[in-house]
Amino acid sequence: MAAEPLLRTSYFRVLIGDRELGFSEITPLMSRTEDERDRFDTVVLRRALTRSTELFDWRRKQDRRDVTIHQLMGPAGAVVNTWRLVGALPIRWSGPAFNALVGDVAIEELELTFEDLVWLKEGG
Repeated sequence: MAAEPLLRTSYFRVLIGDRELGFSEITPLMSRTEDERDRFDTVVLRRALTRSTELFDWRRKQDRRDVTIHQLMGPAGAVVNTWRLVGALPIRWSGPAFNALVGDVAIEELELTFEDLVWLKEGG
């Protein structure tokens, strides 16, 4: 019996609603039981800052949207896992820190709380 391939965390795709947006990092997805209830830690999405105000605008609107995270087999690979953050709501947006002594890429991040975390079955 062949061993299952190891899955990497560097290949993923994120959809907010039905719109795909590029991100460089997603903090861990965490589900735990507390006081006999399921609890979900917030998730932070990070990406290079552009002129787009889309994430900032979503934070200001305060509307809930589903966020879907696809883990991919490789750069152009098939989807191997899919998670959905149901009813995600931005609770914090942050823009870049500025420092004239370094040449880092400007990053924006969006912190999300959500109602449920669903690990979708294949084809879901």
